Amino acid sequence: AISIAGIDMSRELGMSEVEFGWILAAFTISYGLFEIPTGLMGDRLGEKKTLIRIVIWWSVFTSLTGLAGGFASLFVIRFLFGAGEAGAFPNMSIAAGKWFGVEERGRAQAVILMASRVGGAITPFVVIPMQLHFGWRITFYMLGVIGIVWVIAWMLFYKTRDVAPVEKTE
Repeated sequence: AISIAGIDMSRELGMSEVEFGWILAAFTISYGLFEIPTGLMGDRLGEKKTLIRIVIWWSVFTSLTGLAGGFASLFVIRFLFGAGEAGAFPNMSIAAGKWFGVEERGRAQAVILMASRVGGAITPFVVIPMQLHFGWRITFYMLGVIGIVWVIAWMLFYKTRDVAPVEKTE
């Protein structure tokens, strides 16, 4: 959503294209730095709790993006956003490994990766009308609420199953 809102955000917050580039980089850098530690968190604390933490963090920082007052606040929000969202894919892999049997895991991973790409592809068709109708700030608040709804569904419906372990071959 931020790339779609970039022009309006930059104009309203008085940011140059270079500054907006740093806003995008802040997220990417922190996401990269925290991907492995958050994957390890899932190994230690469990994927369900870790994914709940990730999506709550994502939801809060998506909403906080709408409160940004300028370059500095948006930079901090986006850096913390990336740090908190990191680890989603490793933890989804843990979940897929526990939820699906050995014969289904490849398909499950394919669906997860496909859904992330399809989600990115349809985002403009959802976010652009929202931003045109409500403005960029309200759109970020609304997307934050959607994340909280996902967390509630995840808490209610995700349960690990006892599946056969992968046999080691030599």
